[in-house]
Amino acid sequence: MSGVQHAVLTAIGPDHPGLVDEVTRFVAECGGNLEDSRMVNLRGQFAMMMLVAGPAEVVQRLRDGLGELRAATGVHAEVQTAAAGRSPASPALPYTLSTWAMDHPGLMQSVAHLLGEMGVNIESAETSLRPAPYTNAPLFAMELVLAVPQSVRVVELREALERLCDELKSIGRRCGPAPRDLSTAPFSPRAAALPRRR
Repeated sequence: MSGVQHAVLTAIGPDHPGLVDEVTRFVAECGGNLEDSRMVNLRGQFAMMMLVAGPAEVVQRLRDGLGELRAATGVHAEVQTAAAGRSPASPALPYTLSTWAMDHPGLMQSVAHLLGEMGVNIESAETSLRPAPYTNAPLFAMELVLAVPQSVRVVELREALERLCDELKSIGRRCGPAPRDLSTAPFSPRAAALPRRR
C-alpha cells in the first residue's frame, strides 16, 4: 500500500486484566494496523512495544491520543516514527545464542560488549533469572538472536565466547554450556531465509 508509515508505540504501566485489550483498542480506533509486538509482565509492570502501520494521519492520531490513553489505562506511552528498513552494512546470517551464568552485575553487558566488538548485532534478547537446581543460587539465562556478518568466522566467535566463559570461571562465576559443548550448543544456525520481523 502506498503512503503507509510505521510507528513504534511503547507503553508501560501497572498490570491489570484487560490492559492489552485497552491499548490495542486504542490502536484500532486510531485506524492503525498492529504488525508486530512484544509484551511482558516485569514484576507487576506490564511493558508493550508495538509496530503499528497506517497512513500519516494514523500516526498523528496515535500521538494526539496519548494523553487520553494514559488517563484511561494508567500507562506511560510514547510514539516514535519507525524508519524504513535499512540494509545491513554487510551480509549477515542469523544465529541463536542460548547460555547461562551465575548471576552478577554486568553479565549482559559483558556479552553485549564482546558481540559489539566483533561486529555482531543483537536482533532480539530474552533474559530471565531462575534458581539453580539443588542450590537455588540465582542463574541468569539468556537467549539472543544474532546477526553475524559473513566476514566474521563463527568458529572465532565461539572461541571468544568460550574465553569469556573462562574469565567468568576465574572469578568464581560458573557459566554454561560446558566448554566442550561451546562448539555447537550456544549457536543453532537457523535457515538462511529466517523470516525477519518487519
